[in-house]
Amino acid sequence: MQLKNYYLKITKNLDSSKFLRFFLYMLIFFQPFNGFNSFREIGFYGLIIFFIIKISRERTINIDFRDKTIVALFLLVAWSILTSILGPYPLDSLNILRKNLLVQVLIFLVIITEFKSYNELRTLFLIVVMSFIVVTIASLLENLSDLMNLKMDLYALQSKRTHKMFIGGFASNATFYLPFIAVWLAALNEPIWKKWIGKITLLLGLITVFIYNSRTSLIAIFFAFFIILLLSKKYKLLIISLTVIILSTSIAYSLKPAAFSKYKTLANFKTYISNEGLSNRFGVWQGALHIIRERPFTGYGYGWKKMAWAARDLNLEEYWKEHYPHIYAYYVDEAHLSYGRVNPHNLILQIVFEIGLIGLGIFLWFWTTIIFKILRATFSQQRSQIKDFMKYSIGILISYILINITNGYWQETYGNMIFMFTASIFVIYKQSTQRIDDGKDIQF
Repeated sequence: MQLKNYYLKITKNLDSSKFLRFFLYMLIFFQPFNGFNSFREIGFYGLIIFFIIKISRERTINIDFRDKTIVALFLLVAWSILTSILGPYPLDSLNILRKNLLVQVLIFLVIITEFKSYNELRTLFLIVVMSFIVVTIASLLENLSDLMNLKMDLYALQSKRTHKMFIGGFASNATFYLPFIAVWLAALNEPIWKKWIGKITLLLGLITVFIYNSRTSLIAIFFAFFIILLLSKKYKLLIISLTVIILSTSIAYSLKPAAFSKYKTLANFKTYISNEGLSNRFGVWQGALHIIRERPFTGYGYGWKKMAWAARDLNLEEYWKEHYPHIYAYYVDEAHLSYGRVNPHNLILQIVFEIGLIGLGIFLWFWTTIIFKILRATFSQQRSQIKDFMKYSIGILISYILINITNGYWQETYGNMIFMFTASIFVIYKQSTQRIDDGKDIQF
């Protein structure tokens, strides 16, 4: 009793909301950076502590548990925990779940309980933009001397890149950040200085993605921008952008063809239908299916890094060597069946490997509820920035779908940011479907 009174005395005058927002901003700001893990840890544990304090003080949590998005999210969490416990690698699965899904759900819950409208989300969105421009500038400065050397080609830059550098993983993260910033610019009425920050970030971000030498990222970002400009009816800007891309590409090809050899393959139809053109993806996917078919409905537990363990335990190495040399080439020759190196390189296959077909169904249901919220707001009769933001967000979805054809991003930085995005959609949708009735907000 005395301990309880002491706790109440300490927390009585604490503004938990301010602390929650501070630690959320810290966690979100450091997402695109390699290193700085201690700051992310501080942000995460700060969120947990003050979220618990908030719940204990208010004795309730402002969440509509009848909402289909909330139902789907909690089912996804429950099923992920269950399959991890009952899977063949429970310790690894639960540890990865703690590092990823717990963080994502916490971000989601804090945002939907702390923020009630777009105006309240403005600071969070600015944090997203500022964090990415900092990591973009740092990435360019990191490679400045090499970029100034005209003899240095993109393959050489790529070979020097490590995950300890700012540019490590940049292109993948950019497929979320750049479309998000484009939506932020196109939809929302922000001050001029914010718009200039956004425009500079887009320009420098595109340059850095190009330097990164990632074909899939460029395609995903291009189609996202195309959709956003099309939906926003910025036809002149769309035509100008396409013209600049065509002219720049033509000039670049003539000046330094060796540096653009990888991008030239985008014009070859075989790039999209052959195993070699897709960097041995067919072999990767087929090998993943061989592993998945042993546990198709429940999977092996949350987290993909143990795929190598599963292949070893199923004795697939010799089977692949004898019957499927193209699978053996990736899983054994290249990745050496090592933990954390064998990756299914496709989001659908990754989810089925981790939490099975049942888990995939829940995941798709969750996203269906988000898409429904976007479409309902998009086709509503009202005219507002909220409607525009929801409509242009379709570009973010396009980018997310395209990048996940040859990759699997629903964890780590990308997973955290996509949950930030879905939570923002949830908040904005809730705001758009509220009305004042007898002085109370009613959701319908």
